[in-house]
Amino acid sequence: MKNVATLIVAVMVMFTSHAQLALLNKSANPGFGKAVEYVLGDFPYNYKHITGDLLLSEGYWSQFQSTVLLPGAESCTISHYHSGLDTTASWQALMYRAPDFKEAAKEYRRLFHQLKGCRLRMVDGSAYFLDGQLDPPGEDADFIISMLKLQTADERFREFKVELELQYKMDFQEWVISINMVSRKKDEDMRPDWMD
Repeated sequence: MKNVATLIVAVMVMFTSHAQLALLNKSANPGFGKAVEYVLGDFPYNYKHITGDLLLSEGYWSQFQSTVLLPGAESCTISHYHSGLDTTASWQALMYRAPDFKEAAKEYRRLFHQLKGCRLRMVDGSAYFLDGQLDPPGEDADFIISMLKLQTADERFREFKVELELQYKMDFQEWVISINMVSRKKDEDMRPDWMD
């Protein structure tokens, strides 16, 4: 009888731990990391290999559809700048929108931890991980950004940042979460000589 009770307890423990693992895996999408890695890998080429159809063009700026879509994203786009000082491109994903702050804050934290687990594998087999600090969301701030950087000495990624942004859109009365992959120079590096 003791052996039967032990067997039943062991089966229940295995079932419970399997259910907990299934819940954890529900929030972690393996396709997310692969898609982020693909976008990171194309950054040094100004996202040339993942730029799709033109969506909008205005003056010094054009927006294109991204051919790499992040799982769960509403849209993924690439913006190209045509300024003489700034010819870089940026990649954006609209990830979430909802009127409830608590749900948006929960999703913001989840996405931050998912991004922090992303990496870029190089041709030589080495891997560089995204790292940064979570800027905790607060309902009193209508704009919050957590930044992550690739932990590499590769000069091509010196100014590169992944920004996770939580913003309240007053016109739609909703919280919106976006992921932006950008290269940002300091303002003084972008200012023309005649402004000094």
